[in-house]
Amino acid sequence: DQTTLHTLPQSQVLGGCAASCYAALMTDTSQKPFRKPWLPMRVRKLIGLVAMLALIIFYALIVMTVAVTTSVPENGIVEFFYYLITGIAWVVPAAAIIYWMQRPDEPQ
Repeated sequence: DQTTLHTLPQSQVLGGCAASCYAALMTDTSQKPFRKPWLPMRVRKLIGLVAMLALIIFYALIVMTVAVTTSVPENGIVEFFYYLITGIAWVVPAAAIIYWMQRPDEPQ
């Protein structure tokens, strides 16, 4: 009967082993003690802004230089995939910078 399941204690509904596993899953033991960041968020955002601008400018210059001076074939499909891959590759370091910038100053 569905109504009696809601009134029984969790250990009787799940059984002994399942109840202990359920309790272990519901207990949050993964929280680390809060450690105040070395730099406040405002300073990290300023440094991150400068780093992002430098990353984008230098990355674009490197990609263009490699495309012009090396043997990127003038085949349209090869060029398309070169610019597709290099156009998306800057996202990885940019995401790391953004992740670093957005760390909270206070525990939430």
